[in-house]
Amino acid sequence: MLSMSDKEITEVYETLTTIPTKDFGDHAYIPELLPRLAEQYEKSDPGNLVALLTMNYLVLNKGDSIYVPADGIHAYFSGNIVECMARSDNVLNTGFCPRADRDSIDLFTAALTFNPQNAQDAILKSKSSDKGLKGHTKVLAPPMSEFDMLVTELKSNETETVKALGGPSIMIVTGGKGTLNAEGRDHEVKEGYVFFIGYNTEIELSAVDGLETHIAFCEA
Repeated sequence: MLSMSDKEITEVYETLTTIPTKDFGDHAYIPELLPRLAEQYEKSDPGNLVALLTMNYLVLNKGDSIYVPADGIHAYFSGNIVECMARSDNVLNTGFCPRADRDSIDLFTAALTFNPQNAQDAILKSKSSDKGLKGHTKVLAPPMSEFDMLVTELKSNETETVKALGGPSIMIVTGGKGTLNAEGRDHEVKEGYVFFIGYNTEIELSAVDGLETHIAFCEA
């Protein structure tokens, strides 16, 4: 599919649009997404076919999380997410981008792990974390600790103390507003604010009108 010409990809796309939705069975999302993707990326983009015909399709709701291993193929169609990834310049693109930006197909397929093989294997479930001293914090912990993330959710007037971590962290406020206290100083926090939290720094979060934060961290 990645090697097909623009003409061939467009012909397959057009054929898929003529098939009745009922004929797709459990995969009825394919005809529903085809026009939306074609509008975003053009009918001739190979990503349209690869994503819809060969990849697991997931609808993520607020609070859901997935883990994509190194060299794992993935694409986000719509919505807002918090993504924690390594700083790198080795991403390989073969679809959902202009042809001039596409990388070698041979290199892409050689690196591809074909994991996870089903949707359930991609789901990363949160666990209660002892980093939150008042019980309002959960952790998303993939197989390698460099990508751990703390998720704190507070209702109005609730507080949470996140104990000092053994490494630096980055916090993004993903909802609500309130106050962050660190080293005796108060800082306003609200949706969209980002903070760097230094090594061994305890913080206290106080919600004014509900508060949600995501903290990406790595401990030595």
